[in-house]
Amino acid sequence: MKKLNLKSGFLIVISVIGLCLPLFVSNPYTLQYFISMLLFGYLATSWNIIGGYAGQMANGNGVYFGIGAYVSTCLFTYNNLSPWAGMLIGGAISALVALGLGRLTFRLSGTYFTMATVACLHLIRLLVMSNQYLFGYEIRGAQGIVLPWKGESIINMQFTGKVEYYYIILAFFVIGVLVSYHIKTSKDGYYLSAINTNQEAASSLGVNVMHMKLKASCISAFMMAIGGTFYAQLYSMIDPSRVLGYDLSIQIMLYAAVGGRGTLAGPIIAAFLLSPLNDILRGTLGTTVSGLALVIYGLVMMLMVYFIPQGLWPFLRDKLSRAELKAQTAERK
Repeated sequence: MKKLNLKSGFLIVISVIGLCLPLFVSNPYTLQYFISMLLFGYLATSWNIIGGYAGQMANGNGVYFGIGAYVSTCLFTYNNLSPWAGMLIGGAISALVALGLGRLTFRLSGTYFTMATVACLHLIRLLVMSNQYLFGYEIRGAQGIVLPWKGESIINMQFTGKVEYYYIILAFFVIGVLVSYHIKTSKDGYYLSAINTNQEAASSLGVNVMHMKLKASCISAFMMAIGGTFYAQLYSMIDPSRVLGYDLSIQIMLYAAVGGRGTLAGPIIAAFLLSPLNDILRGTLGTTVSGLALVIYGLVMMLMVYFIPQGLWPFLRDKLSRAELKAQTAERK
């Protein structure tokens, strides 16, 4: 009961800090760092549902981020549909795409599955970049789409400041963490864990492996698409080389892997540490030597993976457990 109270108190303190942060941080550039942290924390949590809990190394899941961005942007630009409705439609389309792709790719395993997800990402990216029109909408190929300004309002999800965007992504982040926690602690979470540990053994015990993989993939895709809509509204443009780029998919996957794949806190901690580091390095070193910021960032990632292969959160959790055990042993003596 004491542990539960401490954990609940910690979550309350973090929530209060998150809600009150814009009252103390007025600089829009600084606030942008926190928005980026929350966005990538949300995306890493979304990827972790399929890549961590189910153990499916989907390196091309950024495609759903791009689908969400393009669907909501086209509906907002050409049909005057609110991004709030567009993100739900984009999420539903992403879930359907995940369902179709999953039925094909989940029959593969290991490296072959990973390669298939990357191939799907590149195919859709090339399709978008090589066409000016798609499904009757002008997507402008490699140029991307610049969102029109339709007036500052919550309905349009367009604001002149950063505070409103901060609270929106904070809400998405909290909802994403709650969804992830519910899945992890539910019966489906145990099924996914069994599939991750030994797929053949889970199937022999009556777990519908294909159904659970598809379910996790659809939920993950829906959440990723919502992140894509927010990204499009935040930056008022979408660039196919970014929203459908392979580097974005790898970045999201690495946050989950470095933090601790399959854990609830791991992807969040890694995103909160590495996302601002990436932005700071690009801001300070990006103009000095071309590529230097990426080299340093890559070295940091490599060192973390090399020295903490189990993930940052499992490493910290083990250290805390050992310290607590030593403290209890000392008290008994």
